[in-house]
Amino acid sequence: MEVPLSFIEKLIAISRKETVSIGQFKSKQNRALLDIFLEENILQKSKKKNSFIIYTNNNEQLRNFLRERYGIINLEDYYQLLNNPNSTKSESAQIASDSKTKRTKVYTGFFVRTFADIVGNLNGININLKTLKGSSLFISDFKNFVISENVTIVGIENPETFYLIENYRHYFDKIKPLFLLRFNNNAFIEWLQLIPNKYVHFGDFDLSGIAIYITEYRNKIDFNRCSYFIPNDIENLISNSKNYRDYVNQLNDPKVKGLDFENYPEIKDLANMIKKYRKTIEQEVLMNSSAS
Repeated sequence: MEVPLSFIEKLIAISRKETVSIGQFKSKQNRALLDIFLEENILQKSKKKNSFIIYTNNNEQLRNFLRERYGIINLEDYYQLLNNPNSTKSESAQIASDSKTKRTKVYTGFFVRTFADIVGNLNGININLKTLKGSSLFISDFKNFVISENVTIVGIENPETFYLIENYRHYFDKIKPLFLLRFNNNAFIEWLQLIPNKYVHFGDFDLSGIAIYITEYRNKIDFNRCSYFIPNDIENLISNSKNYRDYVNQLNDPKVKGLDFENYPEIKDLANMIKKYRKTIEQEVLMNSSAS
């Protein structure tokens, strides 16, 4: 299915955190595409008055999905391409790859890696999950993937952090961590629902990051085994942050507006701290912090 100009316009607005209601997807083709993006968990919807607001939890995931599924490398450039009847084939090739524009479902599964000595079992065969720096394993047949119950799953949203996790090693020296990076599908949550292991979410320290944890993880698996990673020096890091803009922008995030953080004991203090200082920090800041 091709992605029309009108749908691209809405994706650009969504990626810029602008308000886009479900009623704006009027054509049959746009509604069909929206269903695909919602089914794959690339876009989400939130009730607002008598309608639904369409948004994304993760712009990077949206970009990856567009590239892998539809061959769209850059949304804005692709929009200009569709708007320009005089565009050349070479320009088209640089912006969108027709060879990837297929109606096939994206790969099912997720990436894992660890610096710990952990042995997993895939289809009855033991495999060493310890990976070299900069590498990972992709688990496709996740329903037949088993690990020991003493392994803690650490979910990461940011691919850069995932592949540089050795730089954060001192934060996880008291557990046996298996780091999980979700791909463009729901396999990660299906697997977490199948296993009894504890889950720790390693996200950014901002309201949107906490909302992702609640809506995409905590609400979908046993909340008693879920937690949000919070370093001991978090208040010092937040109070010294200069990132006011993200805090202000996230106040208009639909998924943040719909949550009462007081209902979630493990993160309410963090949320209140962010509101107190009106600042946020990204997880990359922890690379420069020695506290754990």
